[in-house]
Order: sequence, then structure tokens, then C-alpha cells
Amino acid sequence: MRLILYDEQIAGYLLTLNSIDFIDILTIAITPKFQQQGLGRELLDDLLQHLNQDKVRSIMLEVRVSNISAIHFYQKYGFELIDTREKYYSNLEDAKILRLLI
Repeated sequence: MRLILYDEQIAGYLLTLNSIDFIDILTIAITPKFQQQGLGRELLDDLLQHLNQDKVRSIMLEVRVSNISAIHFYQKYGFELIDTREKYYSNLEDAKILRLLI
């Protein structure tokens, strides 16, 4: 887990699940008052910088199909759409599965 704190408040965090050869991003979240300030980039850049590149071959994540800004954000980093999980979320919205090869 990676945290960004401002004045002892959580401004954002990144939660991952590490496997043998890939990392699954479970959540990147930025508090609304701190959004659009580059904190998501900061969290993802930090993750990429601290990878054990001898072992990690890819990073995976799911994102709501309606979250176009997040999809574009990840695509700027080179994440590619590899599949869709139908009715993945509690409201039955589909999720796009994205992968970044290292």
C-alpha cells in the first residue's frame, strides 16, 4: 500500500496485490478535493519505479467501462485492453481488464 498524506489527511492511496510475476492494482483512489493535481500519476510512477523488474512481468487492473478518464489515464502509461468482465461491479456494470507488460 502506498499513501499520500497532506496535513495528516489521506489525499490518495494505491493498493496492490503482488503475485509471483505480476502485480494486480486493486485500487487507486484520490480524495475528491485533491483530484486533478497529479497524485494518481505520483502513485503509479512510484509503483513503476519500485518494481522488481527481474520478477514482475506485468501489471493488471480492472476499471469500470464508464470510467473513461481512468481508461485514458492508464492507456497513457501503455496499459492495453485485454478483456472485459461482464457484470463485474455490484451495479452489474462491466469492467475492462487492462494490462501493462514490463
